[in-house]
Amino acid sequence: MSDPPAPHGDAAGGEPLWTPDERLVADVRHAFAHAPRDTPQARFEAWAWRAMLDEDGAALLTRHAAPAHVTASALVLSPDGRRTCLVLHGRIGLWVQPGGHLEPGDTTLAAAAAREVLEETGLTGTVLPRLAQLSRHGAPCRPGVVDWHLDVQHVLVAQATAPAVSAESKDVRWFDVDALPADLASGVPDGVAAARAVLAAG
Repeated sequence: MSDPPAPHGDAAGGEPLWTPDERLVADVRHAFAHAPRDTPQARFEAWAWRAMLDEDGAALLTRHAAPAHVTASALVLSPDGRRTCLVLHGRIGLWVQPGGHLEPGDTTLAAAAAREVLEETGLTGTVLPRLAQLSRHGAPCRPGVVDWHLDVQHVLVAQATAPAVSAESKDVRWFDVDALPADLASGVPDGVAAARAVLAAG
């Protein structure tokens, strides 16, 4: 088997270049192939993301890939689906679901999403096997440049215990899903709705 292509772009944030585990690459490919496709836009995104993975290979999974790279996040819900835990992002100043870049040692997207939830909220729980959605959005990963995050969004069910604020965030709180804060990042309401639908479907 040939070596994966080198990541595009310069090292972001001074972080060293790394090569994702083959198991993670396979898991990402599986996620793209089985992502929700209930709208024309969702079908296009899934197709486009698979095409980028076919072209870039493992490089697409690192934050050094430009102008787009894969990230993992989780919509955190209480067991009854009536509350969601969000973090007030330190850089953009908006409420978002926990998530972030893939890292060396990650072997599945679900594990990466759970790691991000633990790091950003202190919460643990169960990641459901069905994805909430694929969400593409701009992110300031490099100085003066906005790249695309190809965010694979999971559903993590956790007890609504008190979360802990991380160094990356200004605040972290549980919100009633019917009373989300006004200063939400784009796409969060759709993500919460999709996560609730996954939870309701069992």
